[in-house]
Amino acid sequence: MVSRQTDKEATSVRVYKYGLVPLGYPPDEAIQELRKANNLWNNLVALHNENRELWEDARCSASIIYSELVDRRNAKDTEIGEAIKTWKIARQEEGTKDESTNKRLRSERAIIDRLKRDRDEIYEKLKLARKEASKNLNTKTLNEEYKRRLNSALRVENTEGLFNQTAGAVFDYFSTAVERARKDGGQLRFKRFDGTGFYNFRFRKKGLPDGLAFSELFEGNKKDARRFVITSRDDSHKKPRLRIRATLAGGRTNASKVIQQFDLIYHRPIPDGAKVQSGKINRSRTGDKFRYDLVLTIKLPKTVPLSVPKDEAIGIDIGFRRTATSVQVATIISSNFNSRPEEIVAPAKMIRAIERVISIQSELDASATELGKEIKPFLLADPLSEDHNKYKLWSSAARLPSHVTLSFETAYKLARWLTWEPNALPEEAANRIIKWWRQYSRRYREQHNLRKKQLLNRKHFYRQIASDLVNRRRLIVLEDIDLSRFAETRDKSTKLTNKARAQRFLAAPSEFRDAIVNAADREGVPWVKVNPAYTSKICSDCGYLFKKLGAEKTWTCEECGVIHDRDENAAKNIANKALAYYEELSKKMVI
Repeated sequence: MVSRQTDKEATSVRVYKYGLVPLGYPPDEAIQELRKANNLWNNLVALHNENRELWEDARCSASIIYSELVDRRNAKDTEIGEAIKTWKIARQEEGTKDESTNKRLRSERAIIDRLKRDRDEIYEKLKLARKEASKNLNTKTLNEEYKRRLNSALRVENTEGLFNQTAGAVFDYFSTAVERARKDGGQLRFKRFDGTGFYNFRFRKKGLPDGLAFSELFEGNKKDARRFVITSRDDSHKKPRLRIRATLAGGRTNASKVIQQFDLIYHRPIPDGAKVQSGKINRSRTGDKFRYDLVLTIKLPKTVPLSVPKDEAIGIDIGFRRTATSVQVATIISSNFNSRPEEIVAPAKMIRAIERVISIQSELDASATELGKEIKPFLLADPLSEDHNKYKLWSSAARLPSHVTLSFETAYKLARWLTWEPNALPEEAANRIIKWWRQYSRRYREQHNLRKKQLLNRKHFYRQIASDLVNRRRLIVLEDIDLSRFAETRDKSTKLTNKARAQRFLAAPSEFRDAIVNAADREGVPWVKVNPAYTSKICSDCGYLFKKLGAEKTWTCEECGVIHDRDENAAKNIANKALAYYEELSKKMVI
């Protein structure tokens, strides 16, 4: 039996997520609580934008040079905007996006690039001028006024009575977004309320900041004034069922409490010794319905890495390759090479289900394309005014360029809009949209539910593999690569077939790697990332580099004559790189 030590001073944070089934539809007061949180976010974003303008005005007042550069930058932005409009018109008139073969598009693009270079030069001057202008500002006064306005926005009377824990969580998200915007130059955006949001809960005893043990959330038959409690547990099923009682709104008096009960399948037990710090009940949209999830943030002592044999590691070559009936996700092999390599292959049944998902999606996309052709003339004949709150949605369907088709998402939004406002669009267009929705809404729900089911199946499949790997108690060696290039999304630069998209969807290498890392961290099994360069091309027997290797599944070493399976060979080379890891650890006397 492997012993494991824990350092009680060092803790780690984990997030546990469970699906919830509401018992009855949440009352309107609970939905209004979400609206209040959304309004608070928008108020904070408005204050942030106003504060940026105040600082900009103050710098302009403090420095004539900075003011002139700002005016030049704004003028250049206007020029770039007009040039982009001209370029878009040219694309529509030319009927192509390919600038390499169209002289007019290349000319318009050159104008845009020149203007952007001019703007970049202004930006460089602005950076220096901003520093000089900021030296003359009373920053303390500006910052104190900004903090005062933020604190005022968070007061109960200014949040329409939003519960303070939820308001605090909204502010935390806002603060994080501000920091990210400062680093990458992005902007904070207002959010339109669509019925989604979260209810936030904090779990702690009075005077103690460490949270509560999960068992302390159970109420049983006792009276309990807490906003979140577990009232019962049913162990008659394969997985325990928990009954949750949560106060979603009100609560300052018993009469004002808006209580909702949920059922939860306790599929992932909270570890012993863990402290539940906080929780959120998320309400998110899935198609034309809503789903609820409970997200618990827990803190627990870190697990000290286990001692593992120095002469053995597990190499994992992550990728995807089509087999006769399925998709190969990865190849796994031990560094002592006594055992046979393992090919991780996705279940064939799951493959077929995903291909059906993609087939339905293609059918829906094709139907939306035909709908777009039918309704476009009617929408253009009776345009909406630009100040209409649905003008952008109307424009995305009515003013599509000739070479762009109506997306299913836009068609879906139009149909949802018409369910609330049947007379919002011309009768001929509305009738076709409603007819289309009646014909394809069931197919949409089928596709959505099937996709959701396969996502859960894939996650469970990877967790099982990860659990098996960490139970071997060996160092796990992974490739240190950017897995975003394996994304399933179809974009302009990746013209994927349906089967190729199915392979990417099923493989999801980043999810597979994350499952392994999470399981290893949880069980104290060491893991390391290594540089995967040439791992497929280097002979694992003699070290010869076969530079001519293309996409072949097998190849023969020109030096020693060994026939290699490229994935198996890569996994061996990855496992061999664990030797350097052991040498580094031995220097530090860790193992």
